[in-house]
Amino acid sequence: MRTRRRSHTGIENQLAYLRQKIEAAEAELIEREAELVDLRAELAAFRLAYDTQVGRKQAELEAVEVELERCRQRISEYRQWGPGGPPRTSSGAAYVPVEEQYRRTWQQPREPLPPPPAAPPDAATEARIKKLYRQLCRRFHPDLVQDTAEQAWRTEMMTAVNAAYAARSLVELEALSAQPDRLSAAETGTDEQRLAALQDRLQQIERRLQEVEQEILDLTNSPEVTLSLDVKFARRQGRDLLAEMAAAVEADLGRKRAELDYLVAEMRQLGIALG
Repeated sequence: MRTRRRSHTGIENQLAYLRQKIEAAEAELIEREAELVDLRAELAAFRLAYDTQVGRKQAELEAVEVELERCRQRISEYRQWGPGGPPRTSSGAAYVPVEEQYRRTWQQPREPLPPPPAAPPDAATEARIKKLYRQLCRRFHPDLVQDTAEQAWRTEMMTAVNAAYAARSLVELEALSAQPDRLSAAETGTDEQRLAALQDRLQQIERRLQEVEQEILDLTNSPEVTLSLDVKFARRQGRDLLAEMAAAVEADLGRKRAELDYLVAEMRQLGIALG
């Protein structure tokens, strides 16, 4: 009997130890998840600033460069094949050079700009938002349970929580906080089964934590984050790096437009149709 009691006490100690480790891992996961969401939101805001100041001008420059290449190709074809243009294929379609085929295949249209972010909240509201977000993570994070049905429900809830947090919407977070909890399945089974269930849960949380940390590392080392840090550093020195980049693109755009005007005039002289 004493041996059985000691064995049961040992199991309970192991269970308590695992619960402590799980609680610590959950807290770390929630903090890192919040850091990842903040990093994504900061990066999205920088992308918008970059696209507004530089990206749109860069898109104009790319469009002019495409038109320049088309004009050069038309002039080259005229000089090589004469007014009749290049020979036709057996199907009657016009001959398309390999370079043009490549350009048509691989040049992708630019994605539309994201909507502008909402104005940042004041310090007190931001603190409330962060605190509420962490509370909701503890309640709804799908990686903190193993029941498949509950994970699916929690995934939907966490998607809404993350969206509200990224938008810094205190109203939405408070509405989600008012949602009732679903009862999780309690630990059941033999001592060995309970131990195994807690060990599996701890491993699942640790795996997710590694994934989040890797994503944070990847984002931190990305060219966009590097550029955003350069912009911040330049701002401390009294410089507007994005404005400088936009001016450089604008200057290049002016040169390319002048070159395009020259080629268009040459095409008119040669009698090449501009369409």
